[in-house]
Amino acid sequence: MIRTILKLLAILVIGILIYNYFLGTPSEKENAKKIFTEVKDVGVAVKDLLKSEKEKFDSGKYDKAVEKIGGVLDKLKSNAKNFDDQYLKRIDELEQKRKDLKQQLSEYEKEQEQAGPNGDLTPKGGKDTASIKKDLEQLLNETENLVREMESKH
Repeated sequence: MIRTILKLLAILVIGILIYNYFLGTPSEKENAKKIFTEVKDVGVAVKDLLKSEKEKFDSGKYDKAVEKIGGVLDKLKSNAKNFDDQYLKRIDELEQKRKDLKQQLSEYEKEQEQAGPNGDLTPKGGKDTASIKKDLEQLLNETENLVREMESKH
């Protein structure tokens, strides 16, 4: 229901802009032209942003971050064994999340290879880049919190 209302509203706004652009007064024409120019600029900026993020994914930026987290977790595990076993379970959970995230990245890359050079940023059946980045950020935060907790008790 709300989606339909929003679609109708969007069509109405576009219709008014087109009418003003071609049949409006000179000031209405100028306003419509200004809006079309701004929308075009926003569209180009969004396209450039998405292209940049896709290139970061393709270059393996997030793969490297996941690998670094793995190294940190390995060090935490060896330290936890030395002074408190209560952290081992949490470290194992974080390690499992890291493995899951690595698997998601691998699946994303495979789907991108299959999609070709003009591939969409949200592969069919897979997660989109925003979701993967959110998962990575959450893993980083949880790891950071664990490190702080271990340092405060050490």
